[in-house]
Amino acid sequence: MVAAEREAVSAGSFVLYLHPLTDHAYLNYAIPAEGAMDGGGAALVEAARSRGLVPRLEFVEPCFPWVEDALAPAGFEVEARLRVMTSSRAVDRASPAEIVRVERGSPLVRAAMTATRAAFGEGPPSGEEVESSSGRIVAALVDGEVVGGAGWTRVLDGMSEIVGVGVAEAHRRRGIAGGLTAAATREAFAEGATLALLTPGDADTARVYERAGFADATTMLHLRAPA
Repeated sequence: MVAAEREAVSAGSFVLYLHPLTDHAYLNYAIPAEGAMDGGGAALVEAARSRGLVPRLEFVEPCFPWVEDALAPAGFEVEARLRVMTSSRAVDRASPAEIVRVERGSPLVRAAMTATRAAFGEGPPSGEEVESSSGRIVAALVDGEVVGGAGWTRVLDGMSEIVGVGVAEAHRRRGIAGGLTAAATREAFAEGATLALLTPGDADTARVYERAGFADATTMLHLRAPA
């Protein structure tokens, strides 16, 4: 799905996808090329480092079981091994916050992006990032203040990834994250998705996603080489 919104750069047995606005490590990464069965990491390291990027991969582990061992000689190490959860139906999930869709150009775009980034310990978005918002965002409001947000990727081959589910620390453990997840999933299905997926960072987050209708499906492997 990342292919729908990134520039693709061939790098040996891998394809590096470049974000148009940022060099953030988690938004610029590679996946194994379709049909690849083996290959080293030298071309990928060169492609990433020549652009000032951290050499990283994110991929569904069972689809490419050879990659971890093949890239070890190039210095790649496991950054994370994550659960992939999926849902094939939209659900309703009550939330103490008002949850609204944030269309492109809305005055809530900056607030929603700022709240979500703060939840992950990151700084506010640039003006360019706000201007280029996809409009695929939902925000949670408490007393008119944006306290969290979530997004979904463009539907590709019937699939959409639910991304950036984040809530301000003072408003956590109230059901807001679950409400955001369910709302983003409903929007993705309304745009034509038949399957939504996401990757929880820990067991507590996974339980939130389970209550929003998601269940374990497979594992995602993240690999990283020194910058």
